[in-house]
Amino acid sequence: MNTTNQIVTRVINDWDPIGLLAGGAPENEYDIEINEIVEKCIMCENETDLARQIYKVFYEKMGIKLNQLTCLKHAFNIIEQTDE
Repeated sequence: MNTTNQIVTRVINDWDPIGLLAGGAPENEYDIEINEIVEKCIMCENETDLARQIYKVFYEKMGIKLNQLTCLKHAFNIIEQTDE
């Protein structure tokens, strides 16, 4: 799966999964997580794989357990924008 950093950045920042941006954090707050998600997208075959990677990255980097269905929703959003 080939996604761009720009698409993943837009989706993650719009989502703001932990609410850091809404709390005044800088726009690049999630850059480490975004870069890792983009790197791991290459191994993803579908939206479910991407959702797992999103969940895993945020858990490993921040210790946050995101809602898995929400991760899937945003994985679909990333794929949809990638296919445009």
